[in-house]
Amino acid sequence: MINLTLHTHKGRAAVNFLVAHCGLLVCGLFLLAGLGLAGDYREGIDYVVQRENTRVNLGYILGKADRVDTRFPHDRWYGVAFELPLLLAEGAWGLEDYYDVHRLRASVTHLFFLVGGFFCYLLAYRLFNNRLLALFALLLFLLHPRIYTHSFINTKDLPFLSMFMVALYLTERAFRKDTAVAFLLLGVAVGIATNLRIMGIMLLLAVVGMRVLDAALARDWRERKRILATGGLFVAAVGLVWYGLAPNAWGDPLAQLTGALSLTTSHPTVTAVLFLGEWILSDELPAHFGLTWFVITMPPPVLLLGAVGIAIAAARGLTRPGAVFRNTGGRFWLLLAGCCGLPLLGAALVGSTMYDGWRHLYFIYAPFVLLAA
Repeated sequence: MINLTLHTHKGRAAVNFLVAHCGLLVCGLFLLAGLGLAGDYREGIDYVVQRENTRVNLGYILGKADRVDTRFPHDRWYGVAFELPLLLAEGAWGLEDYYDVHRLRASVTHLFFLVGGFFCYLLAYRLFNNRLLALFALLLFLLHPRIYTHSFINTKDLPFLSMFMVALYLTERAFRKDTAVAFLLLGVAVGIATNLRIMGIMLLLAVVGMRVLDAALARDWRERKRILATGGLFVAAVGLVWYGLAPNAWGDPLAQLTGALSLTTSHPTVTAVLFLGEWILSDELPAHFGLTWFVITMPPPVLLLGAVGIAIAAARGLTRPGAVFRNTGGRFWLLLAGCCGLPLLGAALVGSTMYDGWRHLYFIYAPFVLLAA
């Protein structure tokens, strides 16, 4: 009887351990599979461009060049937050063989994708207080067919997707805890995200807007002063991190910012894109290009769940307007809906140059899976 009781307790302890750490265990299993698959994928289309641009940036950082001047001028508007560590790792391990370098880049890119997935799990668990739903969100994040493939070959859009998810987690945490340290960490994350892709500025504007609302609704001047101080700390952290990781901005930050923003609407590289059975120049794409690719590459059940999630978040915002202005969970859900829908709408309105499907908008999948869950 005693042995049976002990075995029962051990069994329950094992089950509780698996349940408590299911997100970490799933990411670990994906990592083992990913390390085995990393060498099977070919390099991405921007492989040569990214490495060359980073080498020139490194030369500028080390004082071996007067300015960032590459064979691919428009790529100087990208930061080096992800590519520079990859290049330094190549040198540290003495990798020269093309296959070894590619395997390293693919493995690290996939690992960072799994980091984004783990933060998806943490945020979902925080939002739902339900490990099953959190695990569901994690699996949605990891198992999108196109995004999973790109997690091995795309060192631009996939790191930004992962960093965007990390920043969303830290956004929820910062407004829940409402401390200087929490907003400082959030600023660092948003600064890195903005360095990877200038669209990270969307989170900067959203957080600043919410802090301004919080200050306007503060009970007294002391609370208002504290809120504005944490908001200022957040903005300073974003600016310093973005600037520090963009060597081309060291001479002219404003030019770097405007140059990066211009790439989101009008990229100088023009190529033919196959879309709906026709070859179309990338600067003449129809307004519905991004939305169409998003819809036709999304598993139908996930697409339906995400659409319902967006509708629920929007309806709550309209029926409970107080949740839009005050620091509540409802406001965060509205933020997720905005981060998902506004980029698609903006790309259609301004006619953003895109190639190879909707990879430039992969970051919207971060809020989308949470809304679907």
